[in-house]
Amino acid sequence: MARATPLIPPPCTDLPLGDGRALRIGGQIGRGSMATVYRATYEGAFGLQRAVAVKVFDVVASDEHDAVLEALANAARRAACLRHPNVVRVEDFGLASAAQPYTIQELVEGRTLAAFATRLNRAGGRFPPDIALFVACEVADALAAARLASTPEGVRLGIFHGELSTSDVLLSWHGEVKVADFGVSAAARAASSVRSVRAFARRIRALSPEVARGQTGDARSDVFSLGVMLREMLVGPRFPSFVTDTEALSWARDGIVHQSLFERRLAPPLQTILTRALEREPSRRYPHAGAMAYELRKVALAMGVGDGRAFLRAALARAFGDGGADGHEDEVTGEMRVPASRPSGVVDRFARLRGEDDGSLEPDVEEGLESGTVLVANASALDEADEDDDDDEDDDAGRG
Repeated sequence: MARATPLIPPPCTDLPLGDGRALRIGGQIGRGSMATVYRATYEGAFGLQRAVAVKVFDVVASDEHDAVLEALANAARRAACLRHPNVVRVEDFGLASAAQPYTIQELVEGRTLAAFATRLNRAGGRFPPDIALFVACEVADALAAARLASTPEGVRLGIFHGELSTSDVLLSWHGEVKVADFGVSAAARAASSVRSVRAFARRIRALSPEVARGQTGDARSDVFSLGVMLREMLVGPRFPSFVTDTEALSWARDGIVHQSLFERRLAPPLQTILTRALEREPSRRYPHAGAMAYELRKVALAMGVGDGRAFLRAALARAFGDGGADGHEDEVTGEMRVPASRPSGVVDRFARLRGEDDGSLEPDVEEGLESGTVLVANASALDEADEDDDDDEDDDAGRG
């Protein structure tokens, strides 16, 4: 069966919603394997307006259309019941035409975790370990909330992501961490084999063994993907750069996580968390992200990591230098300020995460708890990135 041409609406389109409501679709934000995201303005009755993101899915006009449409509608119905600060809100689902499904979502101004990691690599820098731990804790909280989400009638939904990757994690200019696209993987599997293979190749490096083998995943599959994500931030890629997609698929099915002789050493408690999260057998992993989040928060507190939004905001500003992410506005002068790298005299506990201390890698729990949720920032150690080269990053920017 020949693949039909995807239907993508042009920018600056007005989409009436009925009852005096309308969507004013503006410019394109990003482009993924099966959808295009646009910035839009939602106009309600009595002049109500708010900025939103509209994700228009490239559902082909073919025999598979009905199956894909139903999978997307089901994912939207479930995701709409999920309300959490670390989850991209899904507000509505509709059809622009018979073959053009779309969702109205929360607009997250910022970059994806994938784009941020790519920018750091290009600049020759490493992912700040304190920010990596903060991001992982926030993502774990999002996954835990999804598992516990309920319908308005109180029916537990047990939502899991399915194919979590760094492209699904949005980092806002305000330092927020939000996870997008819960349940969309089911719709991707319902799409044509040509598109599914292409989409699969982009996400293969974060897949759990059971999902890579084509089985239906569960909450433990998300735990594995989160483990891969955290390990890549702290240590490096799961597979070497020379591995082909075919080889990566074979390794992913076997649950292999490649280890190099030159990897960064991690504190034993953090290494223990990663080892359990990356077990090949689901029964040996954390039963769900909530259990992993609990362990991550204990390590984070011991390391002095608390609310890292200010330092994530500063790191994004230094990496991209755009988007109004330069920090906070001075209430007196009106100038934008970037938080300092580290308060004078504060000990860098993250040498222990990096394995750079005098040999004692155990976190000092008492010392960490004394400082409460003070975040020791090494975000400002990031090198200034080269001039923007967003060709790859725009593919998954603005997925919210």
